[in-house]
Amino acid sequence: MKRIITLVFIICLFNDYSNSQQLVWKHTCGPMGGIVGDLAINSLGEIYAGVYPDWNVYSGLYKSTDNGNSWFKIETQFEDFEVYAIYITKEDHIWVGTNFQGRIYLSTDNGKTWENRRTGYNTGECWAFGQSKDGVMFAGDGQYGKLYRSTDYGNNWIFSANLRPLVFATDSNNIVYAGTHNGLFATTDNGLTWAQNNFLSTIPVSSILIDSANNIYCGTGYYDNGNGVFYSTDGGQNWTQLGLAGKIVLSLAFDSKGDLYAGTKEDGLYKTTDLGQTWEQYKRGLYRKQVFRLKLNKQGDIFIGSENEGVFRSTNNGNSFEHIGLPISRVKNIVFSGDSLIFTSTPSGVQKYNRITKRWTNIGLQNVEAISISPFNYLYAATFDEGLFKSTDLGKSWQLTNLTADTLMSVYNVLVASDDTLFASTEFKLRKSTDGGISWNILPIITHFFSRTLIIKNKSLFCTGFNFISNNETLYKSKNLGNSFDSLFSGFNLPDENNVIAITDNNYVFISDPFLKGILRSTDGGNNFEQILFNKYTYSVFAKDNGLVVTDGASFGGQTDSVYISTNFGNSWIGIDKEIGLDNYLSDIKEDASNKLFFGTRRTGLYEIDIITSMNEDVNNLSKSFQLFHNYPNPFNPSTKIIWQSPVSGRTTLKVYDVLGREVATLVDEYREAGNYEVEFNVGQTFSLSTLSSGVYFYKLTIGEFTEVKKMILTK
Repeated sequence: MKRIITLVFIICLFNDYSNSQQLVWKHTCGPMGGIVGDLAINSLGEIYAGVYPDWNVYSGLYKSTDNGNSWFKIETQFEDFEVYAIYITKEDHIWVGTNFQGRIYLSTDNGKTWENRRTGYNTGECWAFGQSKDGVMFAGDGQYGKLYRSTDYGNNWIFSANLRPLVFATDSNNIVYAGTHNGLFATTDNGLTWAQNNFLSTIPVSSILIDSANNIYCGTGYYDNGNGVFYSTDGGQNWTQLGLAGKIVLSLAFDSKGDLYAGTKEDGLYKTTDLGQTWEQYKRGLYRKQVFRLKLNKQGDIFIGSENEGVFRSTNNGNSFEHIGLPISRVKNIVFSGDSLIFTSTPSGVQKYNRITKRWTNIGLQNVEAISISPFNYLYAATFDEGLFKSTDLGKSWQLTNLTADTLMSVYNVLVASDDTLFASTEFKLRKSTDGGISWNILPIITHFFSRTLIIKNKSLFCTGFNFISNNETLYKSKNLGNSFDSLFSGFNLPDENNVIAITDNNYVFISDPFLKGILRSTDGGNNFEQILFNKYTYSVFAKDNGLVVTDGASFGGQTDSVYISTNFGNSWIGIDKEIGLDNYLSDIKEDASNKLFFGTRRTGLYEIDIITSMNEDVNNLSKSFQLFHNYPNPFNPSTKIIWQSPVSGRTTLKVYDVLGREVATLVDEYREAGNYEVEFNVGQTFSLSTLSSGVYFYKLTIGEFTEVKKMILTK
C-alpha cells in the first residue's frame, strides 16, 4: 500500500552537463479508472481487482486492505496479468484467469507468491472459475468455447465440454450450473456431462445466484440480447421473470437481508426488496455506469467493478456511490484552478484532485475528451457521445450546452478564450460561441477525431483541421479569434490527442507527429517546419519561452520508452528512460503557476514531476521507505545495474526470473544493514551468452516483509 501512495521514480539525465540531475515522478494516486475484468473479496475483507488492456490501457492485479481507500499493485515474477477472472476459495486461495499469457494462476498466500496452473488447459483464455462441493474445479473460456475440469486442485485440467462459460455456481445438492453465451447448463456428475436448460437456451446467462433454499436467480444478456432477471424455485424446471425486461444484467448479489441487487450494462444498479415486483434504480454517483462485477462485504458495503471506469463503492446502502479506484486512468488533458485544484478529463468523467488533501473525486459525466476552465472558474467538458457540458460551480452540477441542440455530435476538444467566448472541435466542424455556450456559429475549419487541436497564443487562435485542397491535416491561424483563418502548414498527421502542438511567445511552434516519428519545429510562427527529433513515436509536446521542450516517445520498433528534453528549442535532446511501462506515453504535459510540471499518461494516471540536483542528497531525503529503482541501462547487453534503498536491516535477496517464473540467477542472498545498494547483473559473466535468450526478465527484491518486482529487457 505504501509503495503506491508514495510512488517515486528517479531517472537520471545522462549527458555531460547534468549528471547530478534527475526527474522524480510522484504518482498522485489517480485519477481513477481501468478496465476491470473481475472483482473479489476474501474472508478478511481484502479486495482484489484485476484489469486487462484495451488500446494499450494498463493491465495487472490490484489489492486493497482498507476497504478500497487505497490500492497497491500485486507484483509477481510473471508479466502483469491481463485479468479476466478472479475466484477466491473458502481457504482464501486466489485463482486468476487471464487473456492468453499463462491462462491460470494460483496464490495460496494472499498474493505474495504465484504459480502457473494451466497444465492440460488447452485454450486461449480463462473467463470464469467454479468449484463443486467436493472440490472439483471448473474453468472455461468464454471466447473459444472450451470448458475444463480438474480433480486435483488445478494441477491438471481435463476437457469437459464445448461451452463458452461466463459464470459458475453450485447449489447445496452439488449441482454445478454454468452460465454461458448460449444459455444455462448444469452438471450433476462433476462435469462428466452437461445438460442444457430448456427455458434459458437462447439467451446468454452472465450471472447466477443460488440462495439457501436452492432457488436460482439468473441475469441475462452479455454483449446484447438481455432480458432482465429470471427466477426458478424447482431447479430450473420453471422460470419467472423478476423484471428489468430488455436490460442486460451482468451481475447479481444479495445483501444480508436477502434483498437482490442487479448490475446492468448501461443503466447502473437496481435493487428489489419484493422479489422483482418493484425495482429501485441507484443513480447518484453511477451516472450511466456499467456494473460488470458486483460484490458486497460483511458490513454491507457495495463494490462495483466496471469494464469502462474502475471501481465504485457505497457505504450507505446504495444511496450514493463514490469512485475509489483504480489509480490508473487515462488522462486526456489537465487544467488548474488556483493553487489547490487540478481537473483532468478521463474516460470515466471529469476528475478533480485536491492538492492539499491529496484526494481524487469524480465529479461527473463520462467519456470526457477535454476540459477547459474560464477566468471566472466556469468549467467546460467535451464528451465523446453526449455533447458539450458547462459547470458554473466547479463540477457540483452540469448543464448541457446548446452546441448539440439540433444534432448530437462528438465533441473532441474545447477551449475557453474568455468567460463568454469558447471554441469546440467536433466531429463535423469547428464551432464558436460568444455567449457562454448558449448559441453557436459554425466556422469553416473541418475538425474531426484526429484533428482537434485548439491553442490561443499571442491573441491568435491556432487550430488543426482537414484541408481538402492539400488532402491532409493543416495548421490554421486566426488573428481575430475565428472571424477569418490563414492556412499555415500542411502535410502532418496527428494522433487522437489534444496536446500535440506547443507554441511559445517568441514564435516557436512544435508539432508531435507519431506517423513521421518525431517532432517538427517552426521558428517563424508556423509557416515553415523542419524535423528535429527522429524515429520516435511522440504523442504530446510542451514548450516554454526559455527554450525548454519536453516530449516523449517510443524508439522505432517500440523497444524503449523515454522522455526527451531539450533546453535549446530542440537543437539537441536528452533521452530519459521512463519507468512507467512500455507504450504508456504522455498524453498531456502541463506546468502550473509555480513552474511545477505535471505529466498525464495514457495508462497510469497523473504524475507530479520534480527535478532534483544531487543524487545522494535527494535519494536519502526522498523518503525513509523501501525503494527499488529501475535498472540501468534497459534494455541491456550484457550488463545492467540494479539499485535499491532500505530503511531497515535484514535478510536481503535479489533474484532474476524469466517470463515463465523460473529462477535465472540469485544476485544477493545475505543479511544487509539499512542503506543504499547497487548490484550489477552481467549476463556475459554469469552465463554463456547463448544460455539466455533475448526478451523480458524480472528482478525481485525481498527484505523481510517487503517485496517488489521490476521488469528488464535483455537484447542481443
